[in-house]
Amino acid sequence: MVLGRVGWWRHVVVAVPVVVLAVLALGGCIGGGVRPERFDAKQVTVWPVGGDALRIREVVDIDFGSNDRRGYQRIVPNDFGVPVDIVASSPDAPDDVNAEDMFDGTTRIRIGDPEVFLTGQHRYVLEYTLPEALVSTGVLALDVIGTDEEFETGRFEVVVTGMELFAPRCSVGALGVAGGCELEPAPEGYRAVIEPLEPGEGITIGGSIESVGEPTFPAEPLLPERREDRPVPVAASVAGVGVLVGGGMFWWSRRRGRNEVFAGGAADAAMGDLPGPGGSATRATRLVADDQMDELATTEFVPPAGIAPWQGRVLLTESVDDSTVVAWLSGLVADEIIVIEEDGDDTVLRRGPRYDEADAATAVYLAEIFEGADTFVLGKYDPDFAKAWASISTDLRSRIASSGWWRWLPGVTTGAGCSGPALVAALVFLGLFVGVWIPPVRSWLWDRVQTWPGAIVLTVVVVGIVAMGAYGSMLASRSATGSALALRTESFRRFLAASEGRHVEWAWDNGLLREYSAWAVALDAADAWEDALRAANVPAQARTDFTTPLLVYSAASQLTSSHTAPSSSGSGGGGGFSGGSVGGGGGGGSSGSW
Repeated sequence: MVLGRVGWWRHVVVAVPVVVLAVLALGGCIGGGVRPERFDAKQVTVWPVGGDALRIREVVDIDFGSNDRRGYQRIVPNDFGVPVDIVASSPDAPDDVNAEDMFDGTTRIRIGDPEVFLTGQHRYVLEYTLPEALVSTGVLALDVIGTDEEFETGRFEVVVTGMELFAPRCSVGALGVAGGCELEPAPEGYRAVIEPLEPGEGITIGGSIESVGEPTFPAEPLLPERREDRPVPVAASVAGVGVLVGGGMFWWSRRRGRNEVFAGGAADAAMGDLPGPGGSATRATRLVADDQMDELATTEFVPPAGIAPWQGRVLLTESVDDSTVVAWLSGLVADEIIVIEEDGDDTVLRRGPRYDEADAATAVYLAEIFEGADTFVLGKYDPDFAKAWASISTDLRSRIASSGWWRWLPGVTTGAGCSGPALVAALVFLGLFVGVWIPPVRSWLWDRVQTWPGAIVLTVVVVGIVAMGAYGSMLASRSATGSALALRTESFRRFLAASEGRHVEWAWDNGLLREYSAWAVALDAADAWEDALRAANVPAQARTDFTTPLLVYSAASQLTSSHTAPSSSGSGGGGGFSGGSVGGGGGGGSSGSW
C-alpha cells in the first residue's frame, strides 16, 4: 500500500492483451491472416437421369485455412445405392478422384493428389449418380447433406431441376428438425439458400414428383473473394493501436485523477487543512498526479488526528471493500468495544468492557452479530453475520461519500467520473461474452475480426476495457483536505512499516500500543509491527492484552468464511424416407478435407 497507486503491474496488465492480439495477428488468427478451415460456399444441383436415379453436382468452395490438406472429401451413404459415374474437376487444385466402398455402408470420395498439400481457398466440382433414389415412386426424399458436418458453410445453395414437384419441402437443422428453409420456384426449377449452414446441421428436401423433364442447369457461382494475407503489417498496426489505446487511457486517467493539494511544500500540503494563520479557507491549491503524491509524504510517529484506522486505509486505497470492514473491526478491538481471542481451535469475538459505549449505528451492527449472546465463533458462514457485514460496508461507504475528502471517488461518491465509460465498457464486454455463445452472432463476430479493420476494432475494445480496469482507480481525485489527511496517513504508515522494537516500547510507555496495532492492521503494516513487537522489551502479558487488534489481521480468512456463503455443487430416423424433416431422406453424409 503506497500513496502513489501507479504500479508497474498496471502497465503489465495492459501490455498482455496488446502482445496477445499482436501475436494472433502475426499468426494470422485475426486481421485477414490464416483462418480456420471452413466452406465458403456450396452449390448442390439435383436432377433425375432415368429410372430411380438422381444425378448430383456439387460445386464446393472450401477454405483449408492454414492447414495442409490434399483436397476435398465426400462421404456418401449407400442407402440410395453405391454412387456411380463419379467425375470431378478443379480450376485451381489437383482433381484426381478416388472412390472407396467403406465397411460402414458409405462410399468415401476423395479429390486431390496424395503427394500434394494445399492451403487456402480452392474450388472443386464433383458429380455422381445415386442409382436407387426411388424416383419412380413419385417421391423425392433426399438428404442433401447430413448432420455430421464439422465445418460451417457460409452459403449453401440447393437447386432441383428436371422435375415438377407438388408441395416441395426443405428442412435444415439438427436431426429430426422440420422446416427452417424454403424450396422456392426458380428459373431452373426450385432453389433453397441457407446462409450460413452451421456445423452439425443437415439439409433435407422432399416433395411429390408430378413429372420429370429436361434439366436446366444453374451457372456455377462466382469464386469467393480471395484473401490477401498480410500478417506483419496487421500485427504492427494492432500493436501500435494497442499501445496508443493503453497509453491514452493511462494519460487520461492520470490527468483526470489528479489530486487537489494545498500549495507550497510537503508540510503545506499535509498540514494546510489545520486551523491557524493562512488556514485552509484561504490557501491556494494545485493539482498533483497520484504518482507524485509520495514525494510530499514524510515519516510521522503519530497517526492523523480525528480519523479512525479504517478511514486512513480508505484515504490510501481509495476503495471501500472487505479489508475496510476488517480495519473497522480492528478499531473496535482497539477501543475495547469488542474483544477477539483464541479459544482452543476457535477464534471468537466477545463483548468488550466498553461494549455499551459503542455509538448507535455500531451498536445495531454488533447486536446483529451477537444476537443476544456474549460471543460469536468465527470461521463458519452465518447469515446474520453476513447481513451485518453488508450493512457495515454500506455504512462505511456512505460515510466516505459524505466526508468531503474526494472531489469524486468512482463507485462511492456521486458526480461525473468514469461511470459512463465504465458502463459502456461493461455493456460491450457483456455483449461480446453473450455473443460468442450464439452461433449466428459468433459467426458474424468471427467474420468481422478476420478483416484488418475488424482486428483494429477488436484491439480498441479489448485493450480499452482492460486499460479501464487497470487504470480506473487512478480516476479518483482527492480534495485538498483529503490529500492532506492521506499524506499524514502515508507518513504514519511509513513509520509503522519501518518500526523497530524501541518504537513499540515507546507506544507501550505512552499507552498507544493497542491503537497503533489497529492502525498497523488497517495500513497493511501488521507483519512489520509484529516483528517490531517481538524485538521489543514489553511485558509478556502486555503483548497479549494490548495487541489483540493484530488477531483481526490473523483471522481475516475466518472473517471471510463467516460472511461469505459457500458455493453449492451438484450433480436417425427409421420407418422409410419421408423428406419431411432433417435425416428423413436418403443420401446425405458429410464432407470435409483429407
